[in-house]
Amino acid sequence: MLAACQNAPAGSPPPTVPPFPTVTPGFLLRAPLPPPNVIALDGGLNNPATAIALAARPTPTPNQQACPAPNESAALIESVPVSGRGMELAIETYLSSGGTAVGLERDLRERWNALGGSGTVRGDLDLTGEGTAEIIVALTTPDQGGTLMVFGCLDGRVIALYHEPLGGDAPTLIRYEDMNADARTDLLFASQDCISGTCQYRTQLAGATAERGRLVNLLSRPLESADPVRIEDLDQDRIAEIVVQFGETGSAETGPQRTGFTVYDWDGFTYISALTQLEAPRYLIQVILDGDAAFAAGNYGEAAALYTRALNDASLEAWQPDDRTVLPPYALYRLLLAYAALEDPRRAEVQQAILVQYPDPAAQPVYAALALTFWNAFQITNNLNSACGEVLSIMAARPEAVALLNRYGSASPVYAAQTLCPF
Repeated sequence: MLAACQNAPAGSPPPTVPPFPTVTPGFLLRAPLPPPNVIALDGGLNNPATAIALAARPTPTPNQQACPAPNESAALIESVPVSGRGMELAIETYLSSGGTAVGLERDLRERWNALGGSGTVRGDLDLTGEGTAEIIVALTTPDQGGTLMVFGCLDGRVIALYHEPLGGDAPTLIRYEDMNADARTDLLFASQDCISGTCQYRTQLAGATAERGRLVNLLSRPLESADPVRIEDLDQDRIAEIVVQFGETGSAETGPQRTGFTVYDWDGFTYISALTQLEAPRYLIQVILDGDAAFAAGNYGEAAALYTRALNDASLEAWQPDDRTVLPPYALYRLLLAYAALEDPRRAEVQQAILVQYPDPAAQPVYAALALTFWNAFQITNNLNSACGEVLSIMAARPEAVALLNRYGSASPVYAAQTLCPF
């Protein structure tokens, strides 16, 4: 009791426990975990400097300039792989064992017979911008035909960076330069495929982009053309445009073809179709087809102008021997339909012209009969749909109305009865 009543001596206050630091919302902390053998069983590090060294250690970066040492004894396998992918793996193995571009070209030509007349191997172009030239191989494969492959170095070995089959012969390297002004070399290449005497070029453009960090196609699909593409800077913006010329006028199989060109330009990500310029039609059927395309799009005024040109332009040539007989009444029939859709009073003039040119009902061409049938029904009902119903009944009895338009080749539109009177 006496002890309890004594004054307590003054002492230091108990220490305040500092709050434990927490992660501040909105911040991300990154640090590698130390290997298990550095952490002691009691949860502490054997040496505090170890944790600092581990946290500051840089992440290893692949060395794309480390290529295998040249090996003169390296050789491509004797047996030719049965696929393009098999060839790619065999070439990759050969180059990783120290094979050179010169040796690869020799073996591809002499052992595999895979280069043909246009195939090649190059090892002097840096496509990725890493400072080391890649090995470019243009060859033919058993399953893919003409194919372009690109191989590059990575940590002392060689890997495939690009594989693009085009078919046909081994690709030809057309251009290897910076086409889109991104400070990297782009590769334009094409293969030729000839079937039954008709040859076609397939062209592709490959390049490395900073966004994707690898070799990719800079065209969404290979360009197909009868002639090799041209490279021009048409707008003088230091960007090379790709010009695809189509100069074939057509054949008996395809029908008449429009000539002209399409320009593909760089949009910052890929090459896209920027302009198509067609030359003036040469044949009468081409003007008719242009009119029908405008009619189908609802551009009746444009269609009427084209049908009028088909009737009046004597310079237009015939594709089929009877075009001068078959197509003028068809142009009159379609002109009548276009004026009827426009509620143009000139429709009556067209009807009168048909009666004057084809007065005998028994000898009327099929399209004159369709036009007069449409006119008579439209005069009674003033309804385009019911007038077309009468026309369709005539076409059911006279199938040549459709057949005469479906003889202009595989590249021309396919007609049906509903196409001729679509209202």
